[in-house]
Amino acid sequence: MDNIGYILMQLSKQLRYQLNQRLVANGLTIQQWAVMEQISLWVERTAQQPTANQLCHVLDMDRPTMSGILRRLAAKQLVEQEVNPADQRAKLLRLTEVGTQELQAGQRISDQVVATRLQKLTAPEQRTLRQLLKKLRSDE
Repeated sequence: MDNIGYILMQLSKQLRYQLNQRLVANGLTIQQWAVMEQISLWVERTAQQPTANQLCHVLDMDRPTMSGILRRLAAKQLVEQEVNPADQRAKLLRLTEVGTQELQAGQRISDQVVATRLQKLTAPEQRTLRQLLKKLRSDE
């Protein structure tokens, strides 16, 4: 089948499955890793700590799902919450030192999973694919 939408959906599904399998073996789910990754990216982009509500919006998750993920990450001592001084109702999120280490381990796992899949492409094809995906992803 040559339908690009279907091909992208299938590839995404395969990569998510493989990544989740590897992350679970390392003690995280793909959703937990995504939340940790987004906390790190948020801080990197804005120099501020995100709230759970902000992460819900960016990751397209509902509040109960996000709450459960954050509760499990806190239980593993990977994420900490503190009261937002600007809004006492909101909690600011940050990775702990251990959380940062686990995030980096997850990033290495992700890189390995993608590299394994990209072995089918030549180095120039990989660069082109990366450029095209970035171009398609950009919302700016």
